[in-house]
Amino acid sequence: MAMKIIQKFIHFFTVLILVMTTVIGCSDSSNSPDLDNDDLGVGKAVVDVTGSITDEHSGAAFFTNPNHAFNILLGGHDDDDFDVDITKVDIDNGVTVPSPGTYSIGNLDSNDFRADYVNRRLGGRFFGDHHYTSDLAGGSGILIIETVTSNVITGSFEFEASLGAQSDGTPIDPVTVSGTFSAVLDE
Repeated sequence: MAMKIIQKFIHFFTVLILVMTTVIGCSDSSNSPDLDNDDLGVGKAVVDVTGSITDEHSGAAFFTNPNHAFNILLGGHDDDDFDVDITKVDIDNGVTVPSPGTYSIGNLDSNDFRADYVNRRLGGRFFGDHHYTSDLAGGSGILIIETVTSNVITGSFEFEASLGAQSDGTPIDPVTVSGTFSAVLDE
């Protein structure tokens, strides 16, 4: 009888140790990407805007890499009140995910990347009101990519953008957009 109790005791603790090992093995790791509070895999972005308008935003962050473009897409998810799109396009040769480093933002004709900012809090929409772009009126800036893995890119940026340009090239309602991101691959 004592032997059966000892066997049941050993069996119970063996099962308990296996269950605890499985639970611990499936827990969050410090190597995982910095995701949103609900762990939905949407990444994180924090954006500040100064100039003709002043605003602060936080929201989703993704990156995509179709054959001829690389995009960092901030905001634009669910209830985010902004969009930032930092893009590199090369129709002839294609574009790969960039390595860590510093890249210029401005006009695609002469810079590594171009960038757009839309303030949806003010009723803006892409290609509509409150859509500021670095392509117009000599906007310039910098993109710093800090880390790159197969599914997460982290970094920071700052760029000048405007609603357009007057006939003499003066920017219309210029803004400076800056921020940080931990973008996850949008498959």
